[in-house]
Amino acid sequence: MISASHTGAHTRVVSEKEDAAIDHPEHEGPDARRTVRFRALRHGPMTGEITGHRHLYDDADHVFKQVRMRERHVRITISVLVAVCGILGTIALFTPSGTQGSAPRSIALGIAVATTIPMAFAVSRVHLGVIWWTKQSSLRGFNTAFVLWADAVLTVALLAITDITLAQFCAAIFAVVGSYVAHFVRSPVAYAHMIYSSIAVGALGILSWSNGTPILSVVFTTLALLVVTNGTTALHRSYTSDFQRSLKHQLIMANTDSLTGLLNRRGFLYATATMLRRSPARPFALLTADVDRFKGINDEHGHATGDDVLERVAAILQGATDGQAIVARLGGDEFAIAALADETSVRALAERIRTQLITTRKGATASVSLGIAVGVTPAGHMSSADANAFIRHEFEVADDALFDAKAAGRGTYVVAGRPTFGPATGAPPDSADRRGREPA
Repeated sequence: MISASHTGAHTRVVSEKEDAAIDHPEHEGPDARRTVRFRALRHGPMTGEITGHRHLYDDADHVFKQVRMRERHVRITISVLVAVCGILGTIALFTPSGTQGSAPRSIALGIAVATTIPMAFAVSRVHLGVIWWTKQSSLRGFNTAFVLWADAVLTVALLAITDITLAQFCAAIFAVVGSYVAHFVRSPVAYAHMIYSSIAVGALGILSWSNGTPILSVVFTTLALLVVTNGTTALHRSYTSDFQRSLKHQLIMANTDSLTGLLNRRGFLYATATMLRRSPARPFALLTADVDRFKGINDEHGHATGDDVLERVAAILQGATDGQAIVARLGGDEFAIAALADETSVRALAERIRTQLITTRKGATASVSLGIAVGVTPAGHMSSADANAFIRHEFEVADDALFDAKAAGRGTYVVAGRPTFGPATGAPPDSADRRGREPA
């Protein structure tokens, strides 16, 4: 059964002031009633799973559809750079300062160069957007394997080149690898790469000094290489981290209703579709709700009172649902709840909601009516398009039931195809051609 608690699947950007009010309720000020709702943002299981801080929009495809981000040119560029490194290695095979005719060095460098061809192709085929957003490749472990491969191939090249000065020039390619590391791997891998490249640069400096290069020149060259290799990685990683945080902030705002802190229609569709795809063949209910005679309240008491009513309705819906339910304000005075629940649980939920009358500071009284569609989530794999089509159908059913509830007297709820429940009596009218109209 859906239990009453103060959690719900909704998102809101929490300011430092709101954070303090949440963590220290004894210091809450005038905004306490609003900020207390955001405890659910931190602790709601569905919120944490779908839109929480650590797992915010793990569905990279959904993110990129919203921000219109294209990554193909990035992976093609990386693929070209891999091929260019292969060409540089080929040149090193024949330059007098390269392997200098040493068979073992030439064979080692030749093998390393040969691996750039399949790797360039592989990089061009793996979606970088997913890797950038989640630091996980669709081809498991590919991003980490690519960094290990790049460091290994570059190390072979540095060992094969006999001219230390030329090898130090080539070591600057660690900065190119570091650019990939900064954007596409997790922090432990990034730190490991930076440590490894620093050791390699330091070793080249020692070899240069042992070959008679003045110590001051060695120190200068080594420090310059360290700045280039590690500085590039650190700068790019700092930028990409800040950019992702900013993007997450914007996504929260784009999917959240600013007045109530609930998900808006876009956020609701995404969260509900995600829930459906993760929960095949489960009992499912979609509830639509709106405030009875809300237009009259706005006209008689003003929009400030209307906003107060909407905030209170949001609090009622959140308080009546548990952390597995998804609660949203669709627009105006329309709200929706999606939950993996059977009919018995949903009826109990609707009863808790409809019995809570709202009285504003100006004496206005409002009630909530609900329409309910009850069914089962589709079995098997479900695409985003399938999930959205299922949700649209359930919305139509629930909207018709909501019309029946409002026509029967308001402050009621109707389960689609079931009798009306509430203080009113009488059979509901035909539901044909009535969506979007409220009885007078």
